[in-house]
Amino acid sequence: MKKKGKIVLVSVALIAGLTTVWFLTRPPKKLYEIEQVAKTTVAQTVSVTAELVPEQYADLSFSGVATVKKVLVSRGDTVKAGQWIAILDSSVLNEQLKDANISLSIALENEKFARRTWSKLKKEERAAKKLATDQARQKVTTVQTQIALATLTAPIGGVVTKLDVREGETALSGKVVARISKGTGLVLEARVPEADITKLKNGMEATVTFDALTKDDVFRSNVYEIEPAATVVQDVVSYVTRFRLADADDRLREGMSATIDAVTAKAENVLAVPFRAVIREGAKNYVELSQDGLTALKREVVLGLEGDEGMIEVKKGLSSNDIIVTAKVK
Repeated sequence: MKKKGKIVLVSVALIAGLTTVWFLTRPPKKLYEIEQVAKTTVAQTVSVTAELVPEQYADLSFSGVATVKKVLVSRGDTVKAGQWIAILDSSVLNEQLKDANISLSIALENEKFARRTWSKLKKEERAAKKLATDQARQKVTTVQTQIALATLTAPIGGVVTKLDVREGETALSGKVVARISKGTGLVLEARVPEADITKLKNGMEATVTFDALTKDDVFRSNVYEIEPAATVVQDVVSYVTRFRLADADDRLREGMSATIDAVTAKAENVLAVPFRAVIREGAKNYVELSQDGLTALKREVVLGLEGDEGMIEVKKGLSSNDIIVTAKVK
């Protein structure tokens, strides 16, 4: 028993000794993730969705809510500028117009009667009579305008390529119910957010892929028109921008959805580091250098172009031999 006890004690002592040696000689745990700085291409891209539309077209919508009384065209019809497309039921408006005309007649008679003793009336009384007549006249004009707008007319000549309206249904104000296309050329129309619009310029090249085709079908295009006025939809500000395709393709159809990628800036063969490696302190920028992942030394850098792939150009402060800290080890 004594011999076995000695063996156990020796074994325990040996294990303890080996553990101590391993603990004292093991490599220290790294505190940082590191990588070597290298040259690459940094690109900045504006990516937007677009629709393939005729080069010249007009989308039509009613400005009021009412029942559609008559649809006068069909999809594919050729129409002239000014031609009627559809008519809303204006029976309610016609009754309102009768009432407005009666009110105007009464207001005019009241003012005419008052003018017999106009000089005896107070200034405020004369103003009130005139105001009542002006308001009654404005009411007539407003209803007449609404009746005129109940008839949807073609602002340009062309072909009816879209028609989403049926007799008897309720037309909603502002909803596009028809499109008239002029010419056979197709262009891409996109709504570019205000944050990106200043990056685009006429003539700038872009690549296009269509949802209906494969990702390998990449088309070339260029910006040819940027509308100067903003479009606001649900408090989102954007600018309608049009792109012209470089090559025609028989597979393309009006209304197809596309994704447009326009490279707005590019820096080739430059030093770059990940965004996460940059430390910002006020107006200055720094990165940390580390050879072993255990210690770090902060160095100021001058940054350049911010790319889309999580990289940013370093114009000054680093060389291609430097090793930087990209993250702390958790």
